[in-house]
Amino acid sequence: MGTTGGVRASPSGVAGRPLQILRPSRPDPVAAVVLFVAGAIGIWQLLLPWRTVAIDSSSLAGADVSVSGWQVYRLLRSVPDSGGDLQIATYSVLGTAVGGGALIVLGAAMMMAINHRPLGSAALLVSLLCVAGAGWMLISARAIFDVGLFTLLTQAQVGWYLFVATGFIGLIGAWKALATG
Repeated sequence: MGTTGGVRASPSGVAGRPLQILRPSRPDPVAAVVLFVAGAIGIWQLLLPWRTVAIDSSSLAGADVSVSGWQVYRLLRSVPDSGGDLQIATYSVLGTAVGGGALIVLGAAMMMAINHRPLGSAALLVSLLCVAGAGWMLISARAIFDVGLFTLLTQAQVGWYLFVATGFIGLIGAWKALATG
């Protein structure tokens, strides 16, 4: 290393900075699998039953009917809403399915040898929106489903739990992608 005008030059050619060794980008299969799982359950929640509802009809006395996520979405969309609670719930149900598709695409991108931090940030944003939507549904259970939270949880089926879990599993995949870089 020589001196140039009184400043020592480093081997990298930039004065005062040591030579940096950059490791090449590699695929991140763990983040990809976790994001695939989060995306798949985000889509499946729309197709699977969410809750069991008892019907009080003279011809169907005592019958229980399972309601899928798509049926919940259609029902919430058809009810007039003055306060905005039902609109947010409607967008949460459909948004989780769309976010699931986005997480699948981001998971596929994790298999490429590129910088995963921007993609991990996008997955983090999608996952946080899914968590916020699920949290809104839990907080507003009385206004949305006309039952309390504990009654909602006793009526809940696999689709509801997938709806709630989508964002949390997506957060794990996003953090893994951000950590790997």
